[in-house]
Amino acid sequence: MKKLTRVLCAVFVAAMMVSCLCLPASAVTVDWNNVKLESLVDIMNGYVETSDELLDQGQYCMRGFAVSPDGRFAFGGFLNPNSAAALNIIDLETALPGSSYVHEQTEGGRGYPKGIAVDDRNHVYVGEAYYQNYGAVNYAILTYNEKGELTEEGFYNAVTEGTPGDKSGTKMGVNGVDVLKLDGKYYMYLVVNYDMDRLYRFDVTDVKNPTLDTTFGTNGYVDLNAVHNFKEGQYLDVDVDGTIYIGATLNNDESGLYVLSADGKTMLNSAKCTKGYAVAVWEDFVFVSTQSGPTCINVIDKVTMNQVATLACHDGANSYVYITVVNDVLYVADQGSGAAAYDSIVVDRLSDDGKKIITDRKAAYAAALETSASETTTPAPTPDEPTTTPTETTTEKPTETTPTPAKETTTPAPTQDTTTEKPADNKGGCGSVVALGLMACVIPAAVVVAKKKKD
Repeated sequence: MKKLTRVLCAVFVAAMMVSCLCLPASAVTVDWNNVKLESLVDIMNGYVETSDELLDQGQYCMRGFAVSPDGRFAFGGFLNPNSAAALNIIDLETALPGSSYVHEQTEGGRGYPKGIAVDDRNHVYVGEAYYQNYGAVNYAILTYNEKGELTEEGFYNAVTEGTPGDKSGTKMGVNGVDVLKLDGKYYMYLVVNYDMDRLYRFDVTDVKNPTLDTTFGTNGYVDLNAVHNFKEGQYLDVDVDGTIYIGATLNNDESGLYVLSADGKTMLNSAKCTKGYAVAVWEDFVFVSTQSGPTCINVIDKVTMNQVATLACHDGANSYVYITVVNDVLYVADQGSGAAAYDSIVVDRLSDDGKKIITDRKAAYAAALETSASETTTPAPTPDEPTTTPTETTTEKPTETTPTPAKETTTPAPTQDTTTEKPADNKGGCGSVVALGLMACVIPAAVVVAKKKKD
């Protein structure tokens, strides 16, 4: 009898384990109702309000964005006005801006740093649209150090069509840039948009001699329009196995998240959401931004491709154009609407560890501002001191009397929302209410979740 009992118990435990292994939904549990986006760093027209400092270069319209793998630095590409276009580095521990990177074109104007990625070797990859988005797409590879200093390793052409800068030629921009270590090599992915819709992959293992990876797609790139019916490829995130997750709008104006095979040739899956734009893969979820109307973050289950939550925008949000997750902190780049609006680094925690990082940083910012204010307060004169007031040393917030900006180069949002409606049990977009039935499995044991990180 005891033997039979032991056998039955073993069968029961095995059945429970198998049922858990077969769960179609994610193994990571997040209370999405408690994930509330909030501003961490605010920048207006080149003035970093959070630290009372000015950017080294750049003024407004932060499009390109990235965070270093250790979460220490943020990198923002400020596009307008073109005479001030630049990539800036910001220390997230202090909110202080560091150095900047600018590419002055030989024909005049500055390149637009619209796509940014960072690897674990302290290299920064900057995709640049040629001013004014015609004829060429280039990229720079930089190195950064612990002081927030940037050094150019090289500047390279990704693709040229006609004469760079010729408005009668091919309109070409750059959106998503990502970098991944795969099978011992480093690869940079770069999305070209407007009249030419392509996804390129470059071998950047040797940053001094990057090469087009001709094993990817067809001769090194995928024609997103011809192969996948893309009208506009946006930003992307490449998973650790090389699977590509990209936001896009199709030729029929359907929009959302699209999953491509590691060689870029096959569409594996998709999930509809309104104006799908920026993408980030974390654990068993994919975050996809709705660019506008209003902007928000859609949370997609990577296994089922069902939408499990919508993260409403923070107060004052304009357009969420980039997403990444580092150390369980969700980072979102909010591109402002112009010189008189904030460009913001928006965050929320995905775990208690992430919450502590955010809390500690906000406290450090507040303490630094308080210290700065006390240090610049004019002391009362003593009998031996002159009674003249010392020169004010506080950095002044710039006025909004900036030069007339160059023509806005942001990707225009569709004038009409023509997104195909999803079935009632799988709605997309920021106004949706999603009810998702998940299989539950309770085992009296501790579950350890291994964080999946790119090498």
